[in-house]
This record gives sequence, C-alpha cells and structure tokens, in this order.
Amino acid sequence: MINLNPLTQIDPIIIVATIVIFLATYFALRRLFIFPYLAVMEERERLFEDADERRYSAGEIERSARQDAQHALDEAARAAEELNAASRVRCDSYQRQCLSEATAQASKILEAGRIEIAAARAKESDGLRDQVQDCVGVACSRLLGDVDSDAVGSAVERAMARRMGEVK
Repeated sequence: MINLNPLTQIDPIIIVATIVIFLATYFALRRLFIFPYLAVMEERERLFEDADERRYSAGEIERSARQDAQHALDEAARAAEELNAASRVRCDSYQRQCLSEATAQASKILEAGRIEIAAARAKESDGLRDQVQDCVGVACSRLLGDVDSDAVGSAVERAMARRMGEVK
C-alpha cells in the first residue's frame, strides 16, 4: 500500500540540501544585494540628513545675514539722518551768515549812498542858492535899481531855509 502520510515521505537529505541551498542563496543575496542596497540606502539617508543640516545652517546664515543687513541699513539710515541734520544746521548757519554779511554790505552801500546823496544835495543846494541869488539880484536890480547883495543873499537864505524845512 502506498503511504500517503506526508511526514513519512520527508527525506532528510532533501531537507538538508534545501536548507544548504537556502542558506547559500541567503548569504549570496545578502552579500551581493542586501548589503549594497542597505549601504546605498544608508548613504542616501546620510546625504538627506547632510542636506537638511546644510539647509538649516543656510537658513541660519540667511537669517543672520538679514539681521546684519538690517542692522547695517538702520545704522546707515541713522548716519544719513545725522548727516542730513548736520548739513541742515550748517546750511542754516551759512544762510544766516550770508544774510548778515549781505545786510552789513547793504547797510554800508546804503550809508555810502546817503552820504553821496547828501553831498550831491548840498552841492546842488549851494549851486541853486547861488543861481537864485543871481536871479533875485538881477530881478531886483531891474525892478528896484541898485540892490544890496547882502540883503538879497539874506532873503534868499531865509527862503531856502524855509523851503528846506518844508521838504524835510
């Protein structure tokens, strides 16, 4: 009769051969595929971690650079404001100086003009007085005949003094 019990049909040589083939295949695959695959995966993971660390440090460097740039920008703005304020002060001071110099020069020119006008007025007044005395003297001579030139001079002086008083 045929024995159909599977446990009785197991041949220990086949089992040992199967185990040997399995172990040989396992060690061969492990050596040729699994270890290199794990090494590649570990290297890839290490590269990802390095990339993450570099990205993080790049972010830190960027934040630091932004802070430094903002600080430098704030410092430059403060320095520019100080320079602007200093230049405004200097400009105002220079304007006041120029204005005072111009006022002083204008005062000198005005005073010189007043002196020149007073001198011209006095000269014209003297010339006018002489002409008026001559005219009055000639008119009185024709109307009255012989006239005292001192009396004519005195009358012209009083008339001129009254006229100058009115003008002033």
